[in-house]
Amino acid sequence: MAATTTAKPGGAVLVVGDGLFGAAIAEAVGRNGRKVVRGSRRPNAGTVPLDLAVDAGAWPIPAGVATTHLCAAITSIAECRDRPDAARAVNVEGTAVLAGRLVAAGSRVVFPSTNMVFDGSEPFARHDAVVTPHTVYGRLKREAERRLLDLGDGVCVVRLTKVLGRRVPLFEEWRAALAAGRPIHPFSDMVLAPVSLGHAVRSLIAIGDAAGRGIFHVSANADISYADVARRLAGIMGVDPGLVRPQTVVDAGLSIEHVPRHTTLAVDSAAASLGIVAPDPWQAIDESLAP
Repeated sequence: MAATTTAKPGGAVLVVGDGLFGAAIAEAVGRNGRKVVRGSRRPNAGTVPLDLAVDAGAWPIPAGVATTHLCAAITSIAECRDRPDAARAVNVEGTAVLAGRLVAAGSRVVFPSTNMVFDGSEPFARHDAVVTPHTVYGRLKREAERRLLDLGDGVCVVRLTKVLGRRVPLFEEWRAALAAGRPIHPFSDMVLAPVSLGHAVRSLIAIGDAAGRGIFHVSANADISYADVARRLAGIMGVDPGLVRPQTVVDAGLSIEHVPRHTTLAVDSAAASLGIVAPDPWQAIDESLAP
């Protein structure tokens, strides 16, 4: 389904999930003066209890919600692989049931998805390319996409590449090791096309506010390796570059479900019309690596 946009709406915004995306979207929308309703399975202040695995079919939908950002999901690749039934209950069944009820109630639904619906064999996957996920997480996202898009024009799917917040645990582990003079072993054959959390959130909000529908892509304009990122960090810290000792996944003896050759997505014209461009990947990296 091609992505399209129409006039900018108003109304309240429902944000489901309080993870990386959910919390940031709710904060950004609230700063703009919009009414925000937040649903979460965690008992946090300011949120309404909502567990997609249990409550999706009966949760009372707030009145007046114009746009919903459906961000709650099990995003751990390992957890989806090891607990596929539990992951499916949240990522597919609960998501699809709640989305159907929201669309029926008159809300648009913005659904963050992933580049992992593709196998990564080709760079800059188009929105209309055949999806070929090689992980359980990717397959669950693919199924959720299909079920939500079947609901009609009230839904837009936003596929994103790697999204980096202000602090990335892996990078902080590297920083601590390098500061202590210990070597690190980043993967030379694992790549990412990162965008910053701020860019991702602005893109999701813009698509929702423009009454977007169909499939949108948000991506950096190039892939870089984790070894490249580690070298960048060593340079920023001014430590011995010899402490960065890249290795391959095979060298590390790890059993990883799938290592894609490419992670970039092609940013479509509808996204570009909203000012969503493909940034340089180092913009997101440098934000995350800043002291």
